[in-house]
Amino acid sequence: MFKFQDFDGKILALRAEMTAPVARIVTTRMTTMLEPIRLFYVSNVFRYSQFYVERGREFWQAGVELVGCNTSEVDGEILALLISSLRRLGLREARIDVGHASLLKDLLKTTALDEEKKGILQSLLAYRDEARLEKFMDQNNFPSRLREAILQLSCCRRLEEVSSVPLGSSEYGKAHDHLRNLLEVKDVLDDYGIENLVFFDFSLTRKIEYYTGMVFEASVPNLGLPLGGGGRYDDFIEKFGKLKLPATGFALEIEKCLQALTAQGFQTPEKTKAKTLVSSKFRNAAIKAVKVLRDAGVVALLDVTKSGEKKIMNYAKLAGIEYAVFVDSSLEKPATVHDLRSGVSRNVMIETFLQSFGGQS
Repeated sequence: MFKFQDFDGKILALRAEMTAPVARIVTTRMTTMLEPIRLFYVSNVFRYSQFYVERGREFWQAGVELVGCNTSEVDGEILALLISSLRRLGLREARIDVGHASLLKDLLKTTALDEEKKGILQSLLAYRDEARLEKFMDQNNFPSRLREAILQLSCCRRLEEVSSVPLGSSEYGKAHDHLRNLLEVKDVLDDYGIENLVFFDFSLTRKIEYYTGMVFEASVPNLGLPLGGGGRYDDFIEKFGKLKLPATGFALEIEKCLQALTAQGFQTPEKTKAKTLVSSKFRNAAIKAVKVLRDAGVVALLDVTKSGEKKIMNYAKLAGIEYAVFVDSSLEKPATVHDLRSGVSRNVMIETFLQSFGGQS
């Protein structure tokens, strides 16, 4: 986080993500709202990075938070919404990697490893280096059952595969419950028909410490960076007040999504509107015609040069204007419309001319 002192010596920080501000709002302004509370936001956030040339220190997040419910249906809905959002953006081959923040933590507690060695173990899991992982566990005298469970979890690629992992003993904390939760979420994803887009990653815990349950990241091929992610945080909101509310949510980084779209060859469709130049010897009639066209959503320019028709037509062509409209003394009379693209001219009422724009307004 960016931290600095104000003039009174107080430590201030720029917001690094939006979940904490949302938690604060929920505990101070939404105490009487019916649960679950569904919220969304689009906001800029700030993170310190030594690689600020490659990665902006200020970027935009678009996210959602669902507060007040901790069922597997909620976790499944959040994942379904994330996938739906990526599809609506136009991103192809999007995938979600799912882990569990407490699963790995509970297993690590039983190892008696110091913090440095815990970090080494997590790195080996993240790189999926099975040979070095086995060697590390042998060197640190891992019990055989724990060793087998960690190896199996590191090999699982789908949520349904965790059902065969032997973690029924209470000596591993709530690890068995965490696996059961993931399997329940998998069943919800089956109902949404998106189970083939969701993968299991035992090493995924996310760097933010407040996560307590399912965590996940979204990505597309060939980008090298996650587009965003989120997870369940059931013990976080109570830090900002008396409310103890479970919650889950996700945020997407807008700039990364745009980068991914560009890499996939997506081009923003141009929403160009035809331009019309209106001229008349009768200023009042010309102004009324421009107003009618603009009110209908047509880009209309008023000729203010008082030039001759030939010069006005030449100007319109050079300026990329599609129509030159010459209005008579009243809108009750037909106007002369020149289609500068086809060279066709016709005398029509302004209302009839508007119909040629095919619902542009």
